[in-house]
Amino acid sequence: MNMQFDAEYDIVIVGAGASGLSAAVEAVKNGSSVAVLEKLDSVGGRGQFVEGSTAFESDEQKKRGIEVTRAQGFKALMDESQWRANAEVVSAFVHNAATTIRKLSDIGAVWEDVTIYAYEQESELKTMHWAEGEGARIIELMEKAARDGGAEIYLNTAASRLLTEDGRVVGLEARDADGQELQLGAKAVILAGGGYASSPEMMEKHSWYGKNARYLVDLGTPGNTGDGLNMAVAAGGATAETGSVLLMPVAKDKTITSHVSGAGSQPYLWVNTSGRRFTDEVVAMNFSDAANVIAQGDQGTSFTIFDEATKKHLETAGSDIGLGTFIPYHAQLDRMDAELEQDLVTGTAAKADTIEELAAAIGAPPETLVATVDRYNQLVAAGADDDFYKPAKYLRAIERAPFYAVRMVAGTLVSVGGIKVNGNLQVIAEGTTDPIPGLYAVGAEASGIYGDTYPLTVPGNISGFSYTSGWLAADHAASQIAESVAV
Repeated sequence: MNMQFDAEYDIVIVGAGASGLSAAVEAVKNGSSVAVLEKLDSVGGRGQFVEGSTAFESDEQKKRGIEVTRAQGFKALMDESQWRANAEVVSAFVHNAATTIRKLSDIGAVWEDVTIYAYEQESELKTMHWAEGEGARIIELMEKAARDGGAEIYLNTAASRLLTEDGRVVGLEARDADGQELQLGAKAVILAGGGYASSPEMMEKHSWYGKNARYLVDLGTPGNTGDGLNMAVAAGGATAETGSVLLMPVAKDKTITSHVSGAGSQPYLWVNTSGRRFTDEVVAMNFSDAANVIAQGDQGTSFTIFDEATKKHLETAGSDIGLGTFIPYHAQLDRMDAELEQDLVTGTAAKADTIEELAAAIGAPPETLVATVDRYNQLVAAGADDDFYKPAKYLRAIERAPFYAVRMVAGTLVSVGGIKVNGNLQVIAEGTTDPIPGLYAVGAEASGIYGDTYPLTVPGNISGFSYTSGWLAADHAASQIAESVAV
């Protein structure tokens, strides 16, 4: 080897989020020397916002008398992807996800519950393992375990280019916190940078939403700009299923814990920018599908319309649709008045004494919105939705002034497809079925378990896959390093 390196490691991991830290914990446990490069000034990335994690046949499920088999998980993920997912990658995930729960328990995770996400969505599998302190606590535990095991974690250090020799990845270039260029040698590099959801340019280029991707709102940390994907492609790696993105509905300029946002996410009357109803609003039960619907609309925008009676219902009886721990099922949305004071000024919400005035406030033709509301109230009175077939329990009249509109957009949590990998999480070379020696991609960097949409019917799967793929890649890299030493 002719390259000169500033430092050399067995494994260099790019990204200190859920998958990267999982890889680091396993790598040091295997005795590997490890460097973790994180471009931001703290670890965690979007892993800090994880609620729960998928597993099948875990000890935690067995304790609670819950039976969800690996076979069920495999079939659910393949069916949800329309069999566009990589069966080899899906199989590796479902086979090892229960071990992930045990591994996290071993470093201090406490599992409070195993549940589903949307309580009335009958197709969901009970796979979401909810940890005390959720994702933020898991990140804290993994960082400690990695550092205690000897991993060197470098913050404000961005990887820029993979280094190859004779077709094998042997290290990478990076810029450290002082702006100095580094060349690090590695027997294996694991890309764990979290995808490209923070890059509007890459979202427009790669996601299914095209130009509408420019209207999507980034809900996570700012570091996921597709560095891993770009580096892998530059090194000859293949891509697959790059269009998949995990989205969530959110009121414009609001957080996902906002009560106004929670109201806008309910299955009431949704209209487009022209004031026309366009969907069965019960799609709200599946936040990923609901955000897909919104993201495809004009300007990536919709409006949720309700009246004073429904507002009072949300404040007292509570939400009809939950958004995990962000807006719990039946949570009383009693902060709406305080939020609306500002939201009415910014245009996030509108309030009016007549539907005509409400239409003017949101920029829709008054006659169209009036006709839409009249038709909707007819369906409510009839107790049956003959237009989009929403269950009658979610049909609520719009009759009592004042009337409200919440401007909804789709927020990006993470992209969930990009670099093509095999079941060992090795990056596949473009135009072949062969892996690039020494190169792995994990978590949101890796393609394999999705089609075009995040499958909420198997809740917690992106975090479960991130944790699981991280340690699987570290194990395989260690085995490959041991084999090369033996030779």
